[in-house]
Amino acid sequence: MKRFSLLAIALLMSVGTASAASWMDSVDDRADALATQLKGNNSYHAHLARELADVAMEEKSQHDISVARAFMAKAEENAAQAGGSK
Repeated sequence: MKRFSLLAIALLMSVGTASAASWMDSVDDRADALATQLKGNNSYHAHLARELADVAMEEKSQHDISVARAFMAKAEENAAQAGGSK
């Protein structure tokens, strides 16, 4: 029984870190992907997405990761509305 408990705890810990890796995608990586996606696009939504990504990077530099992620989510929404590169 003791082995089973130890195995179950180890398994749960490894699952938690694996799922956290995808949940915690780097704001930097997301901003780089957004910049690549919007390269050459000068629409309103593309400019707004770039500005929101800049704000996200600023928030990240101030160690406010949850706010940085929220701004990146809005930036990605606007990038989707911009339609990517044109």
